[in-house]
Amino acid sequence: MPGMGKMKHVSLTLQVENDLKHQLSIGALKPGARLITKNLAEQLGMSITPVREALLRLVSVNALSVAPAQAFTVPEVGKRQLDEINRIRYELELMAVALAVENLTPQDLAELQELLEKLQQAQEKGDMEQIINVNRLFRLAIYGDAANLLI
Repeated sequence: MPGMGKMKHVSLTLQVENDLKHQLSIGALKPGARLITKNLAEQLGMSITPVREALLRLVSVNALSVAPAQAFTVPEVGKRQLDEINRIRYELELMAVALAVENLTPQDLAELQELLEKLQQAQEKGDMEQIINVNRLFRLAIYGDAANLLI
């Protein structure tokens, strides 16, 4: 069809995995939350197989834990682990900013400024979901401007 770009096929497993990652990143799935494979598959209107595969992928990166009875849980994060994560993230973000500064274009700066304004508006409204989403977009923009695939 004219005007349409190339469409990409995304497997059901990847769709479920990405949706769960998003829910985890915005705090919609709280630590201790129990995810039952069958129930999740029913909610999503699909068979158990892609849901189970997505859940197992998230277990492999420690985003979820296996629980009895075909279930998974969102792991609790202790203060020590959270401090460690924040320390590593801080160092990586400093590196990303230093690299990004070398590559920034006026368009990149305008995009970052727009995201900061959206973040401020979300903070004024107290819209936590929007704060998390815009903060994530801001960080991703910095990482992209850093032009370093590992960051």
